[in-house]
Amino acid sequence: MRKALTTFSRVVCYSPSAAMNHSWSGRGPRESIAIPAPTGELPVGCIDLMHQFEGDKLGGGLLVRLFYPAQFGSAPPSYTNWTSHSKYLQAYLHFQRTWGPGLKAASVDNPLLNPKIPAVLGADLYAAHSTPGARAVTELHTQKYTGSTGLPVIVYCHGLGGMRCDNSAICCDFASHGYLVAAVEHRDQSACTSLQRVPSFSSERSRFRDEWIEFYYHPNPAKEFPLRNRQVLQRSRDAILALELLTMLNEGVEVHNMMEAHFDFRQFQGRLDLRKAAIMGHSFGGATTIQALSQDHRFQCGIAMDCWMLPIHPDLLETGVTQPLLFINSSDFQWAENVRAMFKLSHSSKNDSSQRPTTTNIITLKSSMTSHRGTSHGNQSDIQFLSLFSELRAQFPSSRDPYTAFRINVDLCHAFYRRHLLRDPAYQGHVANLDGGEGQSEHILFGSNLPVFEQTSKL
Repeated sequence: MRKALTTFSRVVCYSPSAAMNHSWSGRGPRESIAIPAPTGELPVGCIDLMHQFEGDKLGGGLLVRLFYPAQFGSAPPSYTNWTSHSKYLQAYLHFQRTWGPGLKAASVDNPLLNPKIPAVLGADLYAAHSTPGARAVTELHTQKYTGSTGLPVIVYCHGLGGMRCDNSAICCDFASHGYLVAAVEHRDQSACTSLQRVPSFSSERSRFRDEWIEFYYHPNPAKEFPLRNRQVLQRSRDAILALELLTMLNEGVEVHNMMEAHFDFRQFQGRLDLRKAAIMGHSFGGATTIQALSQDHRFQCGIAMDCWMLPIHPDLLETGVTQPLLFINSSDFQWAENVRAMFKLSHSSKNDSSQRPTTTNIITLKSSMTSHRGTSHGNQSDIQFLSLFSELRAQFPSSRDPYTAFRINVDLCHAFYRRHLLRDPAYQGHVANLDGGEGQSEHILFGSNLPVFEQTSKL
């Protein structure tokens, strides 16, 4: 079967007008937002969950933000904020000022700096078959391709200096297509900061008090491999625990949310299809994706966006991974040594049963034909949409309009998951934006734009 797709909009039935319009029209609340509207049919809900696993020696609890297809009542509530606490915005700003050009100090109370995202905090999980949109997405993403009525799940891992909400655009987009996404906040001191809650024995109303895990700045970046390798192992553990947490929710095991939010997690019981579990991440989160794939085969496939390969141990580059893996790179962030490590991992990766090369590949987002600048690291995170980072974007410009870059990224991700996670029959034949050839988008390059030794083969 040959499926030639001439535009990205045809890959996932994407509506360009939806993403280019900065309001979430027709999907619930109507407020102006900077984050693009999701491309799927379903409204999106989110909830923060902090759970302490029994016997957890590291402490602090696992912290995730769950994004899921939702339903609203007759009076739609408001969108939630991008960040949940002013401390996050301050820490995120501090990290970006340290690692990039100086940014002017800004008030964290300014709504332009802490925008809304197209998700409703604490909304109910959609009831299967309750609406035409719910019926359509259930048939499309579960019954037709998996024989199940459960939601496929994705674990998302942030990059260095990030946090659980720093790629809300992509997380919301997947949820609008019927996935449950668990965005992990890593506790290894690689987040800009991270909230942990500890028991409070005072007379305060809350049973917990807030403490913060601060970002660790390595004194000698030239010798940071031991630290980053330790961190990527802990990050992989976080991702695997996130999958364990989703398993608990699906089985109806009671969880005690240390965030003390009023939300009935029993809604998730029996609603997830954990046979369809994937992982993805940005930058350091890409390295986390590779590490977790190598350690837990419940993850069926993974996507590494602008992956930072330094944290990966050389032994893993030699053995590779057995699940399908897609690298999506920007043209300006990558360097030859980093990309060579991707190729090495790709060539080492073998399928478990057949020992044939697994479907690991590299795609680079090309620069605009009208600009000498390329696509940037920020094109794969929310930073491209936030007014707070306008000066940083000016120092590291992208030739791509942020909404166009977002569309390219999400369409590649959707196509990859429809082939390797959902097993969509329409994506098992030739798809131009995964396999190249006639109909391939002008926005992508198979392989790397850098002068490294080899290019890639079929996804």
